[in-house]
Amino acid sequence: MVPLSQACIEEAIQSEITLKQSAEQIAKDIENKTYDVVKLCESLQFCLTSSSVEKRVQGTLLYSRVLALLPNDHLNSDQVEVLSNFYAARLKDHHNVVPAVIEGIDALVHMKHCPGKCVVMLLQNFFLNTTCQSQLRSDRFRLFQLFKYISEKYVEELKAMSGDFIYGIINSLDGERDPRNLDFIFTFMPNFIQTYPLLHLSEEMFEVFACYFPIDFNPTKNDPDTITRENLASKLTQCLVASPEFVEWTVALALEKLESDLVVAKCDSLELLYQAALKFPCDLLESHFEQIWIALKNELFPGSENTDVVSYALRTLRCILEQATAASKTDISHNYQTIILGTILPHLSDVNHRLFNSASTIALVCVAGDPVFASEKILNTFLIKLNENPATLNDDQCIRIYNIIAQMFNIISLKGETIFKAVNTELCSQMHSHIIASLKKVDAETDSANLNQDLLKVSLVVLIECAPIISEANRVMVYRILMSLLTNESIDLEQTQPLLERLGALYPIELQSNCIDGCIKNFGLFSNFVKEKILSNLIPLVRQIAFTQRILDLLYQQIFGEGVPNDVRLLSLQALNCLLKTEDERFVQDLQNNSELIDKLVQLALNNKELNSEVLTQIARALSAIVQTLSIAEQYMIATSYLCSLNLQLESDLYVAEGLLGYLHKDISLDDHFERLLNDLTQLSLQSENEGMREVAHHLLCSLVNKIEYNDNNRGIIKRTIHKLAEAIKKENKKAVEALSWLGKGLVMRGSNEAGEIVETLSELLDHPSLSNAASLAFEIISSEYPQLHLPQVKFLFQQKFFHMILAKLGHKLEQYCENHLTAFVYVLKATPHAVLKMNIEKIGPILFKCLESGNVHTQGISLQICENFVKHQDDYFRSHLNHLIPASLKLTTCNHSMKLRISALKLLYDITKYPTFVLLPYKVDVVLDLATALDDPKRLVRNAAVQARNAWYMIGAPKTE
Repeated sequence: MVPLSQACIEEAIQSEITLKQSAEQIAKDIENKTYDVVKLCESLQFCLTSSSVEKRVQGTLLYSRVLALLPNDHLNSDQVEVLSNFYAARLKDHHNVVPAVIEGIDALVHMKHCPGKCVVMLLQNFFLNTTCQSQLRSDRFRLFQLFKYISEKYVEELKAMSGDFIYGIINSLDGERDPRNLDFIFTFMPNFIQTYPLLHLSEEMFEVFACYFPIDFNPTKNDPDTITRENLASKLTQCLVASPEFVEWTVALALEKLESDLVVAKCDSLELLYQAALKFPCDLLESHFEQIWIALKNELFPGSENTDVVSYALRTLRCILEQATAASKTDISHNYQTIILGTILPHLSDVNHRLFNSASTIALVCVAGDPVFASEKILNTFLIKLNENPATLNDDQCIRIYNIIAQMFNIISLKGETIFKAVNTELCSQMHSHIIASLKKVDAETDSANLNQDLLKVSLVVLIECAPIISEANRVMVYRILMSLLTNESIDLEQTQPLLERLGALYPIELQSNCIDGCIKNFGLFSNFVKEKILSNLIPLVRQIAFTQRILDLLYQQIFGEGVPNDVRLLSLQALNCLLKTEDERFVQDLQNNSELIDKLVQLALNNKELNSEVLTQIARALSAIVQTLSIAEQYMIATSYLCSLNLQLESDLYVAEGLLGYLHKDISLDDHFERLLNDLTQLSLQSENEGMREVAHHLLCSLVNKIEYNDNNRGIIKRTIHKLAEAIKKENKKAVEALSWLGKGLVMRGSNEAGEIVETLSELLDHPSLSNAASLAFEIISSEYPQLHLPQVKFLFQQKFFHMILAKLGHKLEQYCENHLTAFVYVLKATPHAVLKMNIEKIGPILFKCLESGNVHTQGISLQICENFVKHQDDYFRSHLNHLIPASLKLTTCNHSMKLRISALKLLYDITKYPTFVLLPYKVDVVLDLATALDDPKRLVRNAAVQARNAWYMIGAPKTE
């Protein structure tokens, strides 16, 4: 232990480092009871009373640092009280000493046994002898933290200080300019204001914050504190609405700043009004509403040019109205509504008035605030207009009114069923009658071309939104109109289906007897167009139990019934697939269990030789959709029970196999059938002239080899199949190349060794005189994604590995720029992830440039897409090779073979302009001149792209405008 001699202390306070080390050691000694706090004070006496300000600063700072390092429960209340008196006295010292005193006070008030009276005494002395704003930023921040801490812990003691405490805080905060300190102040002061009575100092407290509004702050770049203007503005707003006593000044401030020409000031003012509506009781806000409405009306009526300002204003108005309604202040709410509606209703009655749009927007806000009161006034206004002489109201005007009504009922429906049904039923009934009269034109008009379908659509939308309050008499008319729409030979409106669903949920018996039964009973009499329309509208009703069985019976009758024409069966199967796709697995499983759908679909396909490929395709899709929902055991039983009897050379059997096996789970073993399936599918692929059957065979080949268990036996079968196809290829059979590519796709994705053998064979064929084109297309098949294929075995990073395999196989040929090899490689590049291409850009870059110069339009198109992706990322390689890229792209802008290619080239040239100016300037003149040709292109889309690209190049090097 080193004695606390004067020499030791003088040495300790020599520098910041020695002071810190000494404070840590002394604190440990005090904690170990080697010294006590009083002894330390006596030892520091010589420097605390020194005539040198610097010594007093250092001595006080050492003492404060020691206190800060002590455990917060080390000092008892008596010791804290003694030290509090000591620090209170030190506040009268030179202003340079005060920061050290503040540090000590901060340590004291955080002591566990600090009495509340000591906190009060320290604050009184601080407010009396010094000021917060005379301190450095860091010391002010410490004080603000101190104020926050004591205001939360010593509430009762500080409340007893009454106005002295509030006045002291106001003086401490007033004039603060540092954004970091302001961010902290704005964070804790709302809670402070809500905790302490402001007494006669409310206005002074408000003015402390009002002087900052609206916030004008631009954060410095790379600021570690990441304080933003938006964050400060949000926190300041909470301070300005922290007390109901602020209401008068808050509204006045917001309205004053709302008159500013600055958009940010307007938005901040509207946000302040919005927060005021949320925080202040509507009783206090009511007296200011007329002023608020006048200010908001100036922004909404006819409407600000800035959409953000309009959005903020509408949100504020809606909040004011909703708060009055939520507080059950009916008289206040009606007063608000009367003032607003008195302004906008005259403009709602004239659809052609320039203020109609603004008025209708405000009307919807009113409905959101008080649905019952506002809707009655608005509906009455619209009805007066709609009941005028029809000659003065055209369809377009009706559409605009109906749109507003539909939105209005949508808002009301969100408020709940109780409020919905409280809307004036008489007015609603009149409105529905008018809408129904518009829909009756479907029956009255013999020529559908004369019908305004937009009017029909919006009329149906209104009925959808207000379905629960349509009267019984009007519902009867609605059912007749629905029947007319469903059976009309030339009209198909998507709005009929949601209206059917809504009415079905509310009035199932009525809908069934008045609409659904008629559609089902007369289904056979309708045209295919009407049948398809009826099925698409009724299928969604299956989920409603009241209609499930009736609709399914109709569907099954049209699918499995005797003598049903192929075209009707096709429509019905498409509807079934739509149902299987949209419903959940449990529903599909129930369909299978209750109706044995799989067996019925299989028998339908196998026992009806007149079925065409379109119908068989839909059957296969339905089988696949059902199989996917079944358990592994059920899938295995169903698949194996039918496989033995299927002859894959027959079209019907092949499609059934596709449906049963296409999406079979990968864990299901087909080892007993694998060789036969592979042989039959390979034989079909090599011999059939039916392109549809060959496509199905290819997909099944690919899927089977991908998901089959890869044991020695199955591997041998696959090798024999590959050898068989290789023998056929030697006879120049192009079908064998295609079959081999699909086989290779399944194997490549699972990462099997045989994939390399197939790729080797296909690579060699790129030099074949008659099979080279087929071989290059094979690489597209292997690389491309096919969503309709089920390939569950996917090797990790298979695309990257395939890319490197092909790069190695074709490397020497690519260097010689052989056309077929380039085409094949480009297909691979298209499917390779961008990150992999970027890592190998030095190798593939020259190949891409060569592809741009080739004569193959497809190859050029893919290469342009890849280059464009790199250019969008400002890739350095392409930046250094603009001398190759720009001429090649310019040449393609005049390509006569493909409009799409010309547009892609122009887009690439436009993206190139995002590179730095100094890189582009050498090319500017030539590009601008060469692009002139594209401006006269016969295709409008090409001309548009050319104008955009040429303008961008023309502006390179021009001075930037703010």
